[in-house]
Amino acid sequence: MKKKMIYGVLIVCLLLTNCMYSACEDIDEVPPRETVVSSEIYKIPDPVVLNANETAVIDAIKQEYNEYVSQ
Repeated sequence: MKKKMIYGVLIVCLLLTNCMYSACEDIDEVPPRETVVSSEIYKIPDPVVLNANETAVIDAIKQEYNEYVSQ
């Protein structure tokens, strides 16, 4: 009677162990790398030179900002 119980527990343990190992798959969570490289060329637009009026407006804004920040 005791041998049958030990064999039963051993078989159940082996079955549970087998189920645990077979349930885990080798899952690749990282997507595959794409080797396609874009052949498009992106160009930054040319800088625009400001005229005297625009420069004066920007200087006034900077001066106002510096006055309030330094307080």
